[in-house]
Amino acid sequence: MNHDNILFVQTEMLKLLDALPVEMVTQRPRQFLIHLDEIRQKATQHHLCALRDLACALESALQSALQNGGATTIARSYLEAMRATLDCGEMSPAMTEALMANVAVRLGGLP
Repeated sequence: MNHDNILFVQTEMLKLLDALPVEMVTQRPRQFLIHLDEIRQKATQHHLCALRDLACALESALQSALQNGGATTIARSYLEAMRATLDCGEMSPAMTEALMANVAVRLGGLP
């Protein structure tokens, strides 16, 4: 992928993430999940594996958090990590795993 195309993809993905305010997860959870799925699909389309994996992990983490509380905290941590993947360029699977472990640690769990 050439430099201009990389910048275009990063800009597109950042716009999608910016259109997903963390407060939406509790105010309009269905819309949040629909928008999150759109981000996951676009990340897959652009071969942004780390972003795709984090979107999938966020969706899974929200399943119980929406019922038991803590959804906003979880969403905030994952969205920050998702933005960070766009600053890193291409990431190896090991880097993706490390980023996901970092999110888990910030949420108080074990990786």
